Amino acid sequence: MAIQRPNIANNNSLASNGGGGNNTTDRARDLSPISPRSTNTNNSQFNPRLILSQIISLQSFHYLVLGIIFQINHVLFATSITIDRIFTTKYLDVWSAYGWIDNAAVLMSSLIGAVLLAIIVE
Repeated sequence: MAIQRPNIANNNSLASNGGGGNNTTDRARDLSPISPRSTNTNNSQFNPRLILSQIISLQSFHYLVLGIIFQINHVLFATSITIDRIFTTKYLDVWSAYGWIDNAAVLMSSLIGAVLLAIIVE
């Protein structure tokens, strides 16, 4: 972990003020390696529970969205609803119309997953 150095222009402005008031305590706090600016916050610390919960939530939302899109495809295009459509590549055929329907479902799910990634992780 690197120690942050205070801004030189800020120190010069403190010295040009004549040093009146509590400028010396402010300057000492700025030079301290334990200043509030240089302490770690919870946002930058390694938190395995947070990471695990983010992975689980992203996976859950991905398969939920994919299942909903396959349900919509079943209603609109009369495709069958099986677990194989979600977990295998047997139906992802670029040379048939039903294959393109499933390819579009996976691509739409991926785009929605990218938006959810930005929302959940950030």
